Amino acid sequence: MKMQKSILLTASILLSTYEVPSAFAETTQIESSLQADPGSTKTILYLNSNRIENNGATLTLSGTTVVKQGVTYVSLRSLAGILGYTVTYDAAAKAVNTTAPDSTVARYRVNTKTYEVNGSEKTMSGAAYENKGVLMVPFTSLTAAFHIPYKLDGDRITLSLGDPNAGSGSGTDAGKPQNEPPTAYFRTDKDQYQIGEPVTIYDESTDDENAITSREWANNEPAFFEAGIVEMKLTVKDKQGLSSTYSKQIEITSDVMHTKEEYGKRIAPPGTSIDINEMVLSFDALPYTYTTEPYILFRTSGPESVNHEGILYRDTISGPTRLMAHHKNSLNTKARFYLIATNRNDTTVSIQIESAGFAGPSPHPEVTGRMAGARYLQSTLTGNERSSQQIEPGQSVAIFPQLNAAVAAPGDIVSMNADLTSDGPIEYTMLMVRADQDPIAALPSLPNLNPNEAIVRGTFADSTRVFTYDGIVGQKPERLPLTDNKTDRFQEGMDGILNTVAINSGNYGVLYKITLNHVAPGTLIAFNPRGGRYFGSARVNQQVVDIKSSGSQQSATVLYRTKDQEEKVEIWLSPASGSNLPFALFFMPISKK
Repeated sequence: MKMQKSILLTASILLSTYEVPSAFAETTQIESSLQADPGSTKTILYLNSNRIENNGATLTLSGTTVVKQGVTYVSLRSLAGILGYTVTYDAAAKAVNTTAPDSTVARYRVNTKTYEVNGSEKTMSGAAYENKGVLMVPFTSLTAAFHIPYKLDGDRITLSLGDPNAGSGSGTDAGKPQNEPPTAYFRTDKDQYQIGEPVTIYDESTDDENAITSREWANNEPAFFEAGIVEMKLTVKDKQGLSSTYSKQIEITSDVMHTKEEYGKRIAPPGTSIDINEMVLSFDALPYTYTTEPYILFRTSGPESVNHEGILYRDTISGPTRLMAHHKNSLNTKARFYLIATNRNDTTVSIQIESAGFAGPSPHPEVTGRMAGARYLQSTLTGNERSSQQIEPGQSVAIFPQLNAAVAAPGDIVSMNADLTSDGPIEYTMLMVRADQDPIAALPSLPNLNPNEAIVRGTFADSTRVFTYDGIVGQKPERLPLTDNKTDRFQEGMDGILNTVAINSGNYGVLYKITLNHVAPGTLIAFNPRGGRYFGSARVNQQVVDIKSSGSQQSATVLYRTKDQEEKVEIWLSPASGSNLPFALFFMPISKK
């Protein structure tokens, strides 16, 4: 299609002499003397602005180019006039017609999501609407109707008419579908906030293939504690690698709604790290006594850094079994980790997998530990990892294919947490071999690797600890110290390879099930690290909450708040691989402001 390469901006184009209803009687501030270079036409629209540039000249549209619910709207008459199209109103049809120099006609009606192109009905991404006498239509309906190439870069939309190398934002280029970049956009519930006032953000970014793969935020804090202008920014990227950035400024006044500490206690959502001024160790400790569930823990995390192919841990277990693995490939080549189940019985043994979480390969131990633990807890809620498997007599099978699905590069770490039950004895073997090796074929010749770096491996009985408390919690500051080897003693077990005593330092792999039957109204429940950086998770009343702590003992992660009545609260958590221990839970009454 031939595109008009010169644009005459005259008053007669923009304000036609025919009569139209007030809803379409737009005005604009465009200089009538402007004429474009006939060789090429470059027009730039700015999102959430009425500014437009045409071949370097700055103009003003009659309506703001706005993004609503992920759809970009433009002033039809203003943009059509700049493009040199004719706009007329059909009173009988109650429609606005836009006609290009090649006689292509797009017909719009207010408050409808359909429009017509040369008599053929099309669907728009949003309904046309009227705002203060300005007809606003979805921008992509114009680009699609008139085959206008455009590119989106942050808050700028560039229309390059007459440029054969321009990308086709309308989704076609010589008849071939083209991927459009995503559109980054968000809004806030207000433009001005007090110090400590919650900021609500609505992410309304869109992509033509619904394939946004990443979102990178800057200054998207839930509240701010210093007065001034804050610029929030969001960059989104799609699966093709195309990206878009949108930014917005909000004002923080000097009025104070909440101090930082007050906000943390009263409002900060679960998973938020907050500062605390109280000395947690001065809180009264809940009387900690527990019962156990008969899960036998197979902990394999020593050697943590594996510098030789071989068997990391092996033992034979029957019945409910918990598996915890955390290892680093320290070879100078790629490797895979496997968990092999061998049936040395005369009869078939059935394995029922109950829950599992896997993470890695990754060079960051705290990340793999946190993600494996979070996915494990999530699977206890969803049951998405449940499966069964039959192991025939004498058969060795690599179970949990997720564990070895990806190759671990040198320096990469893998983590796993899982629960299963077998109806007979199974020999479990954790091993590492080069990525191209068959683990079953290599198994008979692999050496047993001894633990080093003071890292624990072993088999430990009764690895679910159940704490049920019937007293009232939260009427005063209280704490529940765990994994400290004082109130909560470390497990004692055996190293199945060396046949020596093993101590489960930190109780990694133990699942704590905590039930508080009477938590007072207005109680903050938080996770307090006592041993350093901690990246983990907890299941709190059927929700998995992330825990990310820099390690300060004067910090905590919000887990839950009771509302205006007494509640029962259940918390499940297991010490995260790659993080530091001990930790404590604390319970604090939230004072009324």
